[in-house]
Amino acid sequence: MKSECIAFVRAPEHYCQNATTQQWTAFIDEARQYALLGSCYFLARDHDVWSRIPAAVQNHIVSGYHYAEKQKITLLNELIELEKVFADSAIPALLVKGVAYRVDGYALARGRVFSDIDLLVPDSHFAQALEKLKNAGYLEFSMSAYDRRYYLRWTHQHPPLTHFLRGANIDLHHHIFPVSSRENIRVEPIIEQAVRLTDSAFSVPSPAHLFMHASVHLFYQDETHKLVKDLVDLYLLYQEVITRQPFSDLVTAAQQSNAQAAVFYALSTLQQVFAIQLPAEAGELAPAASRYRSWQMQFLLTHLLDHTSVWHRPAHFFWFVRGHLLKMGPLTLLYHSAAKSIEQIKERRELSKKQQLADAQTRPGDAH
Repeated sequence: MKSECIAFVRAPEHYCQNATTQQWTAFIDEARQYALLGSCYFLARDHDVWSRIPAAVQNHIVSGYHYAEKQKITLLNELIELEKVFADSAIPALLVKGVAYRVDGYALARGRVFSDIDLLVPDSHFAQALEKLKNAGYLEFSMSAYDRRYYLRWTHQHPPLTHFLRGANIDLHHHIFPVSSRENIRVEPIIEQAVRLTDSAFSVPSPAHLFMHASVHLFYQDETHKLVKDLVDLYLLYQEVITRQPFSDLVTAAQQSNAQAAVFYALSTLQQVFAIQLPAEAGELAPAASRYRSWQMQFLLTHLLDHTSVWHRPAHFFWFVRGHLLKMGPLTLLYHSAAKSIEQIKERRELSKKQQLADAQTRPGDAH
């Protein structure tokens, strides 16, 4: 493992005592890339290692902290506006993922940067929730007809919504994983066991279900551009969840949602990357996991986190293909790949025609 951010998060005292100037430089570059500067500020304070960090590095970390604090204010103001949208509504609306960490007082939310607000509603209330958001000014901006059909037919959410004045982004979900998948993950237990926030129109998942959702998001996805951030989030979330609920609740939450494999992969990875000690109950999840897929994920993660590895670039490709296969299955993926290729060819032709027309209109008269 070559990630400097992961090395810092795993053992802040050891890292601050032994890091070289070159490592600190790489740490700052990586923390800025993954928006972890603010999180590292609080970790350094919590572990009482702030004074051991070089002054030049402190300046970068403090800058990230101030940016995250400013964004936190923007987020809370947007949530106030959303409260107005769902006030006096019978829609069971859940705040999930990063925003749930913030409103439910999780320590890992401190210094965390948010890109959007994730809402989860039952499928039976999805159309009603969407109508409320659109009436409040959250609009769906342009995308190709195929991409829109892809969202509505195969994914677990509506195309992203953006407020036309404030620019806030909303992801409205009716599930936590694409409906085209054969994984058969159940969303009902998350909604049924959610906890209502005091004096709010919103609820949040239980700690165990938050961890389960994060596990599904990380280990059944095809993206790698936020991998380090997602791993750090998962580790910090795990540390908090097991202080809020017994470990057995994690097992129960995974079983209820048919997500035992994802949670097992998550725990195994935390053990591999952050050297956590797992209780014996974790073994109850093992039968649902695939030994080949466990090996595959450990192999790919090892090389994805090591930029010096000759397998680093191929690992990105195989992670991408693996994630799409999990989301769609081979036949649907084959259809999707062919359809997207045709769509891109059409877009390039259309763009070429527009460029040719623009060139013709701006060409000097004596050039014809």
